[in-house]
Amino acid sequence: MGAIPDGKTRDEVGHTLLKQMGDELAAEVSELEQQMYSMAGYEFNASSPAQLSEVLFTKLQLPTAGIKKGKTGYSTGQKELDKLRGQHPIIELIERYRELTKLISTYIEALPKLMATDGRIHTTFNQDVTSTGRLSSTNPNLQNIPVRTELGRKIRQAFVPSDGKVFVGADYSQFELRLAAVLAGDEKLIDDFNSDVDIHTKTAAETYGVPMSEVTKSQRRAAKVINFGVLYGMSPHGLAAATGMSFTEAKKFIDHYFEVRKPIRQYLDKILTQAREQGFVETYFSRRRPTPDVKSSNFMVRTSAERAAMNMPIQGTEADLMKLAMIRLEDKLSGLAEAILQVHDSILVECKPEDVQKVSEIMKAEMEARLSRIAD
Repeated sequence: MGAIPDGKTRDEVGHTLLKQMGDELAAEVSELEQQMYSMAGYEFNASSPAQLSEVLFTKLQLPTAGIKKGKTGYSTGQKELDKLRGQHPIIELIERYRELTKLISTYIEALPKLMATDGRIHTTFNQDVTSTGRLSSTNPNLQNIPVRTELGRKIRQAFVPSDGKVFVGADYSQFELRLAAVLAGDEKLIDDFNSDVDIHTKTAAETYGVPMSEVTKSQRRAAKVINFGVLYGMSPHGLAAATGMSFTEAKKFIDHYFEVRKPIRQYLDKILTQAREQGFVETYFSRRRPTPDVKSSNFMVRTSAERAAMNMPIQGTEADLMKLAMIRLEDKLSGLAEAILQVHDSILVECKPEDVQKVSEIMKAEMEARLSRIAD
């Protein structure tokens, strides 16, 4: 998030940055459109699924094998574009076009209009929307501002602290996987976390049966995907789609993974047994979620309910811990800092520069104290 240059107000910084970004992205969007028109041989609306489908599958004759087809023609959704990647350079242009137009409409054009008279954007936090108990943000959703891309990080620079203040943020690292290790009693995984081992490299090494020094980037990526995906009931199909593995390779990898992570497998099986026999699952703090659909005769409904049941105790406990930490910080930071935003695993506050060290120490101590209650 950005800082206020000398002689500028917060409003001026945010508006100027977003206006500049908007102009730059609009110019790139226009250039992308011209390139796509040249490839298609005529102008069309790249935001129209029907017109885009006509371009891809009629004009350019891209293969339709495995492409979903609806009443208005072949789908041009992202999953279908993934199948077409490498077939024609227009696919990459479409993806970039969609990324930029979404950023423009969702953030660059929308955010300035949402600014209140105090120069801030105020969101609404909801406690009863997500099934796991996580807070959600609406009108606007400030938990969904991009962070993984350079453009997303640049948009975040438009959010600046009040005059004479700075932002301080703290987050739980690999929160869900750490909680899973503790709740499942996976002592090896807990030791790895406590030793600051690269968990994904270690998992890949153990799963593939190779030294950590010989783990490849693709092997580590597969381990990272399954380390997090397993908590959501990731299937071989899901792993294959996420990593480029074949179905057989993905199934073999998952089987090996659960040999290494037997306590995790046993914990997830225990959750499913409780869901079926008792009709609910619960967090560490005994907050429950009913699970009637795990007995559904409909395969799709049942498997979806099983995935939700496996995930809820972990992500729900995470949500409980975060709320407890927020309550404690409200008290401990009184007069020192003001909470600004909560995004899943992180908390952002605003304070004076001279108080940063003290505020940071308090946030670290209180957030770790909430987690140690379970670890002990």
